[in-house]
Amino acid sequence: MTTSPKAALRAQLLQARRTRSPEQRARDNKAWCAGARALLTPTMRVAAYHPLGTEPGGPELVDSIAAACCEVFLPISGTDGQLLWTLYDGPDAMRPGALGIAEPVGQRHSSAVLAQLDLILAPAMAVSPSGMRLGKGAGYYDRALAPLPSGRPPVVALVHSTEVCEVPTEDHDRPVDGVLTERGMSWL
Repeated sequence: MTTSPKAALRAQLLQARRTRSPEQRARDNKAWCAGARALLTPTMRVAAYHPLGTEPGGPELVDSIAAACCEVFLPISGTDGQLLWTLYDGPDAMRPGALGIAEPVGQRHSSAVLAQLDLILAPAMAVSPSGMRLGKGAGYYDRALAPLPSGRPPVVALVHSTEVCEVPTEDHDRPVDGVLTERGMSWL
């Protein structure tokens, strides 16, 4: 069985993330938290994600974002590959979900809620210089973002600076509007 170009690139990028030292991860995560806060104002409503493992942002990302804006919606893996969104109400309101991922407890909203927000901070494995995002491969974010008009709200992907590179694309892939790396923010 042959490996797709996307799967091969994901495996390469994941291995590179795993080789970073704990000290480097801590420095990078601190930089992502600061970079995310710099994008926010106290009146903003945003969607973010709860980083897992080596995903950019680390364990402090959600609370860092929540302290800088008025509302943060976090994703929940729904049925049929759809994301649902729940308002984050602090770490005590998080429970393990169906996939073992920490999820907020509360009213669930369809991805239609994203159109009412000011900014979406999305996880990614890589982003091309033209804004094409490579996710983990399940297509959750592509489906959630597909109905949104380009740039409304803006979508910013968090990746390592070394993960801004050309990525294989398919027709269903949804571009992002900006990329936040440990070195700073770039609008595309």
